[in-house]
Amino acid sequence: MNNGNKVLYIIAGANGSGKSTLAEILLVEKHLEFLNADEIAKEIAPSAINSVPISAGKLYFKRLSYYLQNNKSFAVESTLSGNNIIRIIKTAKEQNYKIILIYSFLQNCASCIERVKKRVKNGGHNVPEEDIIRRYYKSIVKFWDEYRFMVDEWTMFYNGYDYAPVIVSFGTKDDFSIINKEMQNNFNNILKTAKDEINDR
Repeated sequence: MNNGNKVLYIIAGANGSGKSTLAEILLVEKHLEFLNADEIAKEIAPSAINSVPISAGKLYFKRLSYYLQNNKSFAVESTLSGNNIIRIIKTAKEQNYKIILIYSFLQNCASCIERVKKRVKNGGHNVPEEDIIRRYYKSIVKFWDEYRFMVDEWTMFYNGYDYAPVIVSFGTKDDFSIINKEMQNNFNNILKTAKDEINDR
């Protein structure tokens, strides 16, 4: 049985999809600690965050263990394209955390690439274009076909506007409500394209 007093928020989406925007809103609103490998790397080496992946990774998991052992609510960020987040979900479930997934998407991977380029110009970290493209399609498919069934609640946002993210749908596993029908249909089309791209690779 989940304990509603301790919550793991997973802020997910492809690189450049606006996860940080959603994180900023959520962290302020919920007064949460945020576990993010890139932010940890900035702490260790502000001018060369890509040079300390091992140190940042060790500190990431040290903080993760601390939050879990002390029953703290916190947020993590993920593209959903790797396996670390599966282990985190499994561990949180074993410790009776309520798990809420917040997913952000853009219209296409080209938009994500442009967002990452802008971030780099502002001093942020770079991600190779081939990785952005691969993770974009994989993230979309894994969110809809796998991860929303692993968590207690999920909410999906379209984050392609300049003014604010737009709620598209939310629910529990396959029982969900659509808030923006046009955007949900748009996502369904993107999902189909993503599956075709993955199958063609």
